[in-house]
This record gives sequence, structure tokens and C-alpha cells, in this order.
Amino acid sequence: MMLNSANSRLIVRELKLSDYPQFKKLFYLCFKKHVSYKFFKWQYFDDKVSFCYGVFKSSEQIANVGMKFKYINLKKKSKIFSRHSSMVLKSYRNKGIFSRLLQEVKKKKI
Repeated sequence: MMLNSANSRLIVRELKLSDYPQFKKLFYLCFKKHVSYKFFKWQYFDDKVSFCYGVFKSSEQIANVGMKFKYINLKKKSKIFSRHSSMVLKSYRNKGIFSRLLQEVKKKKI
């Protein structure tokens, strides 16, 4: 799916394991911390329900939101999605990109 933002076309899509290098770079630029491939895989790909979406300008990832599936009451099978890895590259903040990303994820997944 596409987002139009200030004369540029942005692509929103679900991340794949092969997107790890871009995710790692964005994570470091936003939080000044390194994230391992093992953590990335475990957090968003190992349980078949959790997921991660990104916004890309060309091949550069500029925003991300991840949703981790969790049970909050095993007896009642109550479940939630916990938001993780919410980030937007500094030069793209305050432009509504993250809000639109969340809207698109909600339409597609939740």
C-alpha cells in the first residue's frame, strides 16, 4: 500500500526476515542501541501471529511498528497485541506518517 507524503511516495508493508538490515539500522538511528537478528526473528516471526510493519521511502525504512501477540488470561483465552519497536526516523517525524501507519496496520491485521 502507498502513503502520499509531502511530494514523496511511501510504501507500507509487512516486514520479512530479509528486512532485518534496514530494521537494525532504523532501530539504531532512533534508539542508539543494537538489536540482534535473533531478537528480531523471535519477537515478530517465531509465533506466526505477531508481526511488524514498516514504511519505506525507496529502499530505506523510515518508520516501523511491531505487534507482539500475548495471552493475558490463559483460562479465558483473552489475548492482546502489545505494540513494540514503534519508531520513525527523526527527519520524518511530525508528518503524520506513524498515525497513518497504525491506521493501515489496523485495517489489514486487527
